[in-house]
Amino acid sequence: MNLVFLVNYDLPALLALNRILPACMEHNIQIFYTQKPISDLCPALRQLGEFEVQALETTSSLLSFKKMGAIALNEINTDDFARYAATAPDVVVSIRHMSILQAPAIAVPKLAVLNLHSGLLPDYKGVMSTFRALCHHEATIGTTLHTIENADIDRGPIIVRSQTPAQFDKSYFWNVLNLYPEGSRNVIEAITQLNAGMPLTSKPQQDRGQYYTFPTATEIDVAPVSLFAQDDIEYLDQFLND
Repeated sequence: MNLVFLVNYDLPALLALNRILPACMEHNIQIFYTQKPISDLCPALRQLGEFEVQALETTSSLLSFKKMGAIALNEINTDDFARYAATAPDVVVSIRHMSILQAPAIAVPKLAVLNLHSGLLPDYKGVMSTFRALCHHEATIGTTLHTIENADIDRGPIIVRSQTPAQFDKSYFWNVLNLYPEGSRNVIEAITQLNAGMPLTSKPQQDRGQYYTFPTATEIDVAPVSLFAQDDIEYLDQFLND
């Protein structure tokens, strides 16, 4: 199959790719990534972004986006659409991608557009869903693998959810990294099923939950966890290999 991965230029996405790609080597793979400015975010979120960039540059246990042959693609619905469509994907997998796919982009793959969302749907839609769950003192956090059928954000039918206990003695960033070992296995299983000609079983979401955008500085200040900790990077090998 032709597989296209749409990801963001950040450490959790790279971690997920490092777990998924070894199981997909029989396929033709193209990776496109978004890397959009963070200057319009509050100072705490800019610091988190800078921390991730530094971690990407200094972490030797992970392959780099460059070594994976990833290509920047920030305008998939407009200027970059032709380059994306030319890959003729059978399956598109979105992981933390920062562009909302419109109907023409969704129609390109032959079989499916899958999205690995870093939150438990339908309750937590949008960006930084794990942060919102931690702020609500949820005992359990997780990922949701769902299909993308239209431009409604995080509302596609659910294939599978993975759940893990929230760790309030760790940072938000650590908790996000802790989601992807299991979430990545769900992606691998879905790709394997589609490659075998087996349809994916999914269930439409109920009309509940909430869409969240980036938190404000005040919301971050009163959160029960820090955004990140300097020793988060020390756990990368654990997340990569468990």
